[in-house]
Amino acid sequence: MINIIDVNNKTTRTFGWVQNPSNFESLKKVVAIFDNTSKTYNELKDKKIKKLVEERDGQKELINALNANPLKIKYCNLVGTSFTPRSSARCNGIVQATVKGQRKEFIDDWSSDNFVRWAHALGFIKYNYDTDTFEITDAGRKYVQSEDDSNEESTILEEAMLSYPPVARVLTLLSNGEHLTKYEIGKKLGFVGEAGFTSLPLNVLIMTLATTDEPKEKNKIKTDWDGSSDKYARMISGWLVKLGLLVQRPKLVTVDFGGELYSETIGHAYMITDRGLKAVRRLLGINKVERVSKNVFWEMFATKGIDKNYIRTRRAYILKILIESNKVLTLEDIKGKLKLASINESINTIKDDINGLINTGINIKSETTGYKIYDSINDFIIPKTGDTEGIKSNISLLKDELRGQISHISHDYLSLIDLAFDSKQNRLFEMKVLELLVNEYGFKGRHLGGSRKPDGIVYSTTLEDNFGIIVDTKAYSEGYSLPISQADEMERYVRENSNRDEEVNPNKWWENFSEEVKKYYFVFISGSFKGKFEEQLRRLSMTTGVNGSAVNVVNLLLGAEKIRSGEMTIEELERAMFNNSEFILKY
Repeated sequence: MINIIDVNNKTTRTFGWVQNPSNFESLKKVVAIFDNTSKTYNELKDKKIKKLVEERDGQKELINALNANPLKIKYCNLVGTSFTPRSSARCNGIVQATVKGQRKEFIDDWSSDNFVRWAHALGFIKYNYDTDTFEITDAGRKYVQSEDDSNEESTILEEAMLSYPPVARVLTLLSNGEHLTKYEIGKKLGFVGEAGFTSLPLNVLIMTLATTDEPKEKNKIKTDWDGSSDKYARMISGWLVKLGLLVQRPKLVTVDFGGELYSETIGHAYMITDRGLKAVRRLLGINKVERVSKNVFWEMFATKGIDKNYIRTRRAYILKILIESNKVLTLEDIKGKLKLASINESINTIKDDINGLINTGINIKSETTGYKIYDSINDFIIPKTGDTEGIKSNISLLKDELRGQISHISHDYLSLIDLAFDSKQNRLFEMKVLELLVNEYGFKGRHLGGSRKPDGIVYSTTLEDNFGIIVDTKAYSEGYSLPISQADEMERYVRENSNRDEEVNPNKWWENFSEEVKKYYFVFISGSFKGKFEEQLRRLSMTTGVNGSAVNVVNLLLGAEKIRSGEMTIEELERAMFNNSEFILKY
């Protein structure tokens, strides 16, 4: 049963997706907080809170929270709050006090939040919307009361894991015997094409690694570079390795990027075990094996964006419609039923949402005439928070508009719209742009980035008079004005490419262009442009003798669509784009 309820508490939590915790022992202790018969609970109430939490930080309030009957604990009391700087942080949350940190006797608020999310995702604790509190479930109590390192504990953990849809997704992706990296899993995990479910393009990453000579820099890339879905994939796979359902084995990955082959070994790569295959049979209900019921949460249907609650509700309604019908439904059927709930959406949006539900780990099949769900879904709640009444952000509206325009390139590229307006995602934005320019426009190229280099370069290879482009990507939340300092930076790149003097710039980034290319342009790519950016383009061109362009992300995507559909050639693109103004295509 999927219930729709009005809630007084307007705070929304990000449940369902977990990036960080991996220690099962600590997880069990966190769940044990909610069992007043457990050793962990009594140590907290009688000793740890008094020892680790000062009176000024709410010691008395936390002890009172533990003494409550029934035992329902508020989120703020569990997780605590942050301190600035973090190095001076004091313990002020129950979960903080429960888990020992690496350098301190407690963990921080962010780590505590992740443990709460993990326990909730596995169905060991449940959330009460109106009071913003958590309490233990029957499964959680069984887990706490099981003997440590016993077969019973392992069985309970495996059952909980299989009830968590993203685990099902990871296992299913590996069930045919493939050896996949976290990036290959992450690319097919969650609602691809939007913020909160990003994955680094593997071909760009491998090319970057293969062309990075400095070992320290290469290790940094392998350690630090990943999207949010890549992190989910790594964490989930790590849990399953500990349970014996997967094994981790490094994988030598070879990619074709713009006609060039690059190879690099990725350590976070996984394969399924025999035990994992047995688990998949349970997930699918093969050979009359009882199918595992899945825990689904409204919050897992979107994680970012000012309109995330609306998107969560829309996707939850689609799932509700599929569950309650228990038959094959066409996209038009679903559209009509959504309309009855005052949700008016296009067929393309609904189709992308269903694909996202599948990528989340829900067993929905595309039949000849429509879609049908084959999963057993446990009861969950769709909260009405007051901000879910069909109000969309400008980003969502842009993406919805483009869904109807784009059919020859993957809708995964729609994530570029989110990334283009998020300054925290600069690296991923430049990598996805380079991927699009190479894979869909048909250029050869390199992702560069780093000190004294442009973000990337691309060049044509099939023309009589081939040309190269110096690419600079700019992710800004409110549009990009092309300030003088950044125009000057591009001017330096243009001059360095013209003069090719390694004494001026020893890294010789221009050598990434083919020797056959004699004609060059520059381009700025951003979400939108504002101010006097065209004046700067013209000034740049006058001082360097090289023409350039500004391209917003919508026109970048439309250009790829026109190239792939055959509506536009690269020669036509060249003539239309590089006129020292903004490149605009008609929808």
